[in-house]
Amino acid sequence: MQTLLVNKKDFADVSIVNYDEGDLPEGQIRVHIKSFALTANNVTYMVTGDQIGYWSVFDPGAYDLTKDKAQGRMPVWGYGVVRESRFPGIEVGANLYGFFPIAKSMDMQPGRLSAHGFTDIAEHRSGLHGLYSSYSFTAADPSYAAHVDLQPVLRPLFTTSFLIDDFLADESFFDAEQVLLLSASSKTALGTAYCLKARDGLPVVGLTSEGNKDFVEGTKFYTSVYTYDTITDMNPDLKTVVVDMSGNMGVIRTLEDHFEENLTYICRVGISHWQEAAKAPPKRTATPTAFFFAPDRAKQRIADWGQAGFAQNLGARWMPFLDSAKDWLTIEKQVGIEAVLENYKDLLNGQSGPSKGYLFSL
Repeated sequence: MQTLLVNKKDFADVSIVNYDEGDLPEGQIRVHIKSFALTANNVTYMVTGDQIGYWSVFDPGAYDLTKDKAQGRMPVWGYGVVRESRFPGIEVGANLYGFFPIAKSMDMQPGRLSAHGFTDIAEHRSGLHGLYSSYSFTAADPSYAAHVDLQPVLRPLFTTSFLIDDFLADESFFDAEQVLLLSASSKTALGTAYCLKARDGLPVVGLTSEGNKDFVEGTKFYTSVYTYDTITDMNPDLKTVVVDMSGNMGVIRTLEDHFEENLTYICRVGISHWQEAAKAPPKRTATPTAFFFAPDRAKQRIADWGQAGFAQNLGARWMPFLDSAKDWLTIEKQVGIEAVLENYKDLLNGQSGPSKGYLFSL
């Protein structure tokens, strides 16, 4: 069996490691990983891996892969099927959705089993937010049957998009007159723009590269679209709240110089420009700013609305967005570790086109 290991300090340094599954311990299940997506969000997971705990999702020492703490296993969202079970209540053949490593298989120690899914309670996951240790039985949720190939690419990102929109609305958009989304072609930005547009309220402005401008405009989610070299063409007198998917402090400083006191708040979400972000820590800004952690916002809203209410409110935006994706997103399925590595390299170099999504299997 094979799995991918990444150098935590140099993401371009990857290695393919073979592992022996061995015997499945009592109380665990062995899952065959069927397919998974790779998006710019996975790069953000690595950049923030130590702060938020993404490097702890999968133990690099599993199967005696490595004891080198400099290496980690990048998490991806995807589908799996239970191939072997020594846990009562989970049958062989059960289909799952959740966080997986880039590998052929994964062993899990289920706990908190319900009709909808379970939590992996492996020791190395003990400090993680519950969202990242939860697995859904796809048969228990009819929404998984809709656009099945789009789900791993868009579902985790759109949940964040929905929660960003909800947060901004709850804060009265920080008294802004427009919302500006950086890295506007990213799938999380697209989902956020979709939700904001559905409110039919403030103008939604996108900031993107020259090469992605036509694509971003073509989605029709944005009121207007600018490129990074035309920032000064924007009206500086409009109070503006920024949703930053890029993590590029050079862009933030340009926006601060341009809008000055009219830049009311920066909601930091992603780090798609991760190489630029590494050069200048995002804390260096005069504008009120905070990192947006979607699981905490979800926990708050579940407490406010209840689990069923949260699912209903999310679904009201999610299903129409999913339907819209057929007009602007093409899913390509690829097989083998070489295909994964090629796409991974493009992601790191910012060369992965916004109009495509990729599903991989090993």
